[in-house]
Amino acid sequence: MYAQLCKRLSEEAPNFEPVPNPCTFRLLLLNKCRAEFENRSKAFEAFERDGPLAPEEEERRQLSKRKMLGNIKFIGELCKLEILAEGILHSCIQQLLQKKSGCSVRDRAEDLECLCQIMKTCGRILDSDKGQKLMDQYFQRMAVLADNQDLPLRFRFMLRDAVELRQNKWVPRKATSTEGPMPINLIHDEDPRGRVVKFQLGSGGVPGGGSIMYGHPLKRGDVGDLLSSYPLSSSSFPIPSPNDKFSFGGNGYPSVYGRQRQRQEQNFYSGGGRQNFNQNHKQNHNSNSQQQQQNFNNSSSKDLPPRFKNRMLLTSSQGQSPEEVSLRPAANSLSNQVNSKPPMGLNSGRPMGLMSDPLMAPPSLKTSSPLLHKEQILIKQASLDRSKSGKKDKGPTKDEVLKKIESLMEEYSKTNNVKEALSAYREQKIPDRFISQVLLTIMVQTLDKNDSARELAGNLIVELKKETLITSAQFLEAFNELVGQMSEKEKEIPRIYSYVAGFAAHSVSNELASLAEFSDVTENGAHFPLFMLILQQLHKTQGKAKLTQIFNDSKVNLLNMLPEVDRTKDRLSEILEERGLSFLFPLLRIQSELWKQLQADPNPTTFYKWIRDNLEPSHHTDPGFINALMTVLLQYITQESIGTEAPGAVPDKQLLEKEKGLLEKFKLVLQAFLHDHLKLQVIAVYSLQVYCFSQQFPKGMLLRWFVNLYDLEIIEEEAFLQWKEDLNEEYPGKGKALFQVNQWLTWLAEAESEEEEEGED
Repeated sequence: MYAQLCKRLSEEAPNFEPVPNPCTFRLLLLNKCRAEFENRSKAFEAFERDGPLAPEEEERRQLSKRKMLGNIKFIGELCKLEILAEGILHSCIQQLLQKKSGCSVRDRAEDLECLCQIMKTCGRILDSDKGQKLMDQYFQRMAVLADNQDLPLRFRFMLRDAVELRQNKWVPRKATSTEGPMPINLIHDEDPRGRVVKFQLGSGGVPGGGSIMYGHPLKRGDVGDLLSSYPLSSSSFPIPSPNDKFSFGGNGYPSVYGRQRQRQEQNFYSGGGRQNFNQNHKQNHNSNSQQQQQNFNNSSSKDLPPRFKNRMLLTSSQGQSPEEVSLRPAANSLSNQVNSKPPMGLNSGRPMGLMSDPLMAPPSLKTSSPLLHKEQILIKQASLDRSKSGKKDKGPTKDEVLKKIESLMEEYSKTNNVKEALSAYREQKIPDRFISQVLLTIMVQTLDKNDSARELAGNLIVELKKETLITSAQFLEAFNELVGQMSEKEKEIPRIYSYVAGFAAHSVSNELASLAEFSDVTENGAHFPLFMLILQQLHKTQGKAKLTQIFNDSKVNLLNMLPEVDRTKDRLSEILEERGLSFLFPLLRIQSELWKQLQADPNPTTFYKWIRDNLEPSHHTDPGFINALMTVLLQYITQESIGTEAPGAVPDKQLLEKEKGLLEKFKLVLQAFLHDHLKLQVIAVYSLQVYCFSQQFPKGMLLRWFVNLYDLEIIEEEAFLQWKEDLNEEYPGKGKALFQVNQWLTWLAEAESEEEEEGED
């Protein structure tokens, strides 16, 4: 969004300095981007020192990093919009890949992260025929760096992601699940032996072994780096998988401990006694916990996020270890609520059909008896069954609903009975979230059929609205979706624009939607000529008088319905004439008649008299008439003096004097309609702007006319200054116009202020 804003500003923002010292927005933007890129590492210098950072410092460091990567992405987006040349991006990439003397690979990690961000943002643009050889060299170097063991593991995976992105033709890899976190039992990885290890839920719901980073399988040697950087705590450290036969026992514990525990369980269930088993189990757990605590204390806390560091400080100040806090259940947990009733459904001391391990609670839970946990499991299972049995029916899926609607429309096309179709629609009880898709299906299904089928579909939609089964907003949502599909279906259905316009015209005629609402879809010439086709369909079905009323009530600006290159009154007049819609814009017809009158008799007095005799007085203060009058006089004076003016050429002095003389000749005509009407004078300035825009802004023409209109007292200084500050997108070319006359307007404002000061004195 910001890159698109800069694109528009670079095209329309004026120059702030004289020509010898340009200071355009684009130049300022490029200088700022270069400064941010060259100074990207200075923000991290304050945090480069021995020892861990305080939580506040770590947060500031992460904020600086996000800002740096955001700037890099912004630079890439500017390249995609052609504001920034591709050669600049290649220079940036080469600088990021360049080896620095006395700098290790690990120290270059931040630069490599910026490199990956550039490739992710605009790599597809850079990987063209022109830059393909350079890109090959970049990615060869990135592939080598991805296998460098000195580089932190996260950055190696990041480089592999970028390499794979190019191998996949710059199509990003889609996530497995689009909503919520990915289930841990779906994540796969690769262990040091090259086998795939699948995450499984271990005892107590704790995830089993394996790891995943950036979606890449771990290579030999990566697991050690991963475990050394993993924040170790009893709640987050991965417990080995029960299915791992290489290094783990069958119960999800290391093999020696697992075999020992299996023997203890056998003794327990064969009558060996619970007391001995509990004692041995507690001893083994204590030794295992001590080993994990020792590993935790030996590991560096430098890589821990601030929230884990705060938790460590809090627990240590209370005399507790982080393990005990993370594994101890809450006071209201089911494991602390002992039920006096015996558990149901036990077979030889085991819960039925849930889990094979009778001791599912983590070792640090203080329970009075193994039977307590069995009862807890049964309680959870019962509540799970109740939730499943009590789950509400979600109703039909979208595909099922759309299939039924297709069958309904086939039957409706045979019977032509709209009442039966409405009754069948009611029986479907369609959820509100599917209604827009249903309406889209009704329209799409008839696009390749005859006019009567489309009319039936339109009648059904109107009746659905009358019966309050649908809303206007739902229909407009479906219509917008249909408009978005037109370009794809145009090859199969050549007249799809006319058919879609027919649905819109039918809905306007039956007050399902307004003409102004459809103009929002086609604003700024989008999907041209769809809006003109809607007007033609309304003219065909409603007639000239009704369409004129509908159009006038909508207050739609027809110029905004045209593409920017055609957004002139002359072009609009031609389009309306071609489509038989010129009656909608009578002032355009007036402009044509004014031009014919000037060609027949260019005498100003005769011209003024003809206007008075042929136009109603109400038109004399109409902005449309002022626009037409100013445009006609501009065309005539330019044709009779300068002729066809080349954009970069400067006319001779004699031609310029003739131009001013003709303007002075028609001075009285313009003053008769513009005098004491400041708003109409602003419209006249806009007319001059649009005319220069249609002529591709000949050099000096706009400034020349500004000066002449001011000197001849046709346009007052207040009108010029009001035009400068006015924001009106109806008239194209405002940015370039301001660029050409900005200096003169500044002079005019200063001269006016000086006159006011002299008057006060």
